[in-house]
Amino acid sequence: MSIISKIRSYFFEAHLNQKLSEIKINRTSVEFEIAESIGILFDATDPSSRNKVMAYAQNLIKNGKKVNLLGFVKNKQKNLSFSFKYFTLNEISWKMIPESAEINQFMNKKFDILINLFLEKNKSLEYISALSKANLRVGPFSDNPNCFDLMIDIPDNKGIDHLIKQVDFFLNRINSPVYETAV
Repeated sequence: MSIISKIRSYFFEAHLNQKLSEIKINRTSVEFEIAESIGILFDATDPSSRNKVMAYAQNLIKNGKKVNLLGFVKNKQKNLSFSFKYFTLNEISWKMIPESAEINQFMNKKFDILINLFLEKNKSLEYISALSKANLRVGPFSDNPNCFDLMIDIPDNKGIDHLIKQVDFFLNRINSPVYETAV
């Protein structure tokens, strides 16, 4: 890692820790079956992954969920036509902090569940998840313990399909009567 990258990371971590100390969010587990609002945060750069996330979102909508999506596109142009809100490199500060009205609106929405569908480490997406007001934040394993309440370990050779299946598998078991312990 270059010295510039280390400096950027230092400022990123300091900013994130300051923001986390300023907010108090009561996290709770939410039964997937009765969850009403779902946020999906994902890397929308790759068309194949983007289509898989969109298909998953459509499936959730078919099952009666209100779904909000926020994608990240790894370029500087914001002239793309998507059916979801997204942000680009132009909306990320030098400290890797994502900054826009759409990002703030997404972070401040109190989702029942925030699903993070990005496989590669992305500080900007992790920042949004860490500061999200969602009751439950689910995502792939991360070194940053502030990002997710439920982390799913995905092997390197598995793709977005596997992550989606694992998210569904674990969310369907939270507070499920089949898996509750007898008293």
